[in-house]
Amino acid sequence: MQFPPIELGEFDHYTLIVENAREVADFHINVLGFRPANIQLVNAGSAPPGEYDMLNHILWLPGSDEKVMVVTEGLTENSIFYRYWWTYGPGVHHVAYTVDNIDETLEKLREHGVETTSEEILQDPISGLKQIFLAREHCGYFVELIERNDKISAGEFVEDNMSALANTMQGYLDEGDLIEDGNPSILIHESKENVLKVLIDPFRLPEWTCHKIIAMKGERLVESRMHGDLDLKIETESDAVNFTWSIGEEKRSFKITIVESEEGVIVSVDLSKVQVNERAKLHKIISIELAILAALVEGEIERIPESDIQIINEWHLEIHQKKGL
Repeated sequence: MQFPPIELGEFDHYTLIVENAREVADFHINVLGFRPANIQLVNAGSAPPGEYDMLNHILWLPGSDEKVMVVTEGLTENSIFYRYWWTYGPGVHHVAYTVDNIDETLEKLREHGVETTSEEILQDPISGLKQIFLAREHCGYFVELIERNDKISAGEFVEDNMSALANTMQGYLDEGDLIEDGNPSILIHESKENVLKVLIDPFRLPEWTCHKIIAMKGERLVESRMHGDLDLKIETESDAVNFTWSIGEEKRSFKITIVESEEGVIVSVDLSKVQVNERAKLHKIISIELAILAALVEGEIERIPESDIQIINEWHLEIHQKKGL
């Protein structure tokens, strides 16, 4: 049976998820002519009480006093907004349209087979604001349906609804987290000897990892960072290479195992000692590093996409500026 399309109301707002909300907001204000409407801090559940994990710069669109853009930044690595940005990259997260009766509209959409990120419509008990996300699979971003009333004007948002709505995205991150609970690994079509030549050479680390500044200082092998040098020790076993960074009493080690197969060698990194909240991010970074290592050893470095090189360079800048380990 063919259903007629639903009748959406007007465009209400769209939201970007980015790494630095202030920078993106400033560009829109100073270059594109948007106007600041509000700055809103929210705790969606990953920050302690009294603190925040979400920053929103709300901007009026040029020439409008009703339509807004929201620029969102996750303030903690555990926040759903930071994790979403890290998984999918910066860009448009959702576009919202007003509807007169969200319950009726949703019923019609479900007759079309349209899925949503939550079973129930989210409603603020005080203002009566109602919201729901249509699933991302339908068009590559979330579509939000929003029913406003006289108590909640255009450009205004309720903290509890924002938090609850954001957390309906959890499934889009859990699927990735499940994959990344394992150890990153790669098959390299080369001999174990040739792989080891690159792995154990500290001065080749800048070619395939985010550790770009390796030097000998006297008898010390170090990685130089903005706030001081880290000692680096590389130790080999029969089927593994251990990398240990240390500063003072702090140490951090990673074990890279090498297992020979009929097609070459399988190289994997043990993340079992990494804190759960860091594992997904490190899995992604190390997976890219291993892909670069494979391309380097196999003599096909040109196959690495520029986007992966950019991720490694950005991570280098982040750890280079970090204090301690």
